[in-house]
Amino acid sequence: MNFYERKAGKCFFDVQFPKLVRAIEDISGNLSQKQAAVRLPVEVPENYLEELYYGNLKIGACSDERYQNESMGEIVAAQEELKTSLTPEQWELFLKFSTRLARQSSEESCRMFQHGFQLAVKLMAAGLGMPKPE
Repeated sequence: MNFYERKAGKCFFDVQFPKLVRAIEDISGNLSQKQAAVRLPVEVPENYLEELYYGNLKIGACSDERYQNESMGEIVAAQEELKTSLTPEQWELFLKFSTRLARQSSEESCRMFQHGFQLAVKLMAAGLGMPKPE
């Protein structure tokens, strides 16, 4: 007895196979439709990543939340203690040093953020690319 003559064979050819063909036709139709390009609703400034890093861009529902820095009080207290133990000239030198160090650290952090963000986008775009025809 052949497969198509059995009960399972009849179920396959009469029910399952037509469903399979329709599903493949649906997939083929969806893949052949050209997708519209995604457009951003606003213009993106040249320094977008820098502005994003410093929190100057509103990027969604939570963009109005501000970061709470709990250690700032400790930093200010230590700075006041240091100020009382230094001469005015030493204090000015310390302020000059700490300002330049903070600026350099901030600029380097911003550059690292931009690099990481750009790399992540490139990796996502590479993963979203169409497979090469074989």
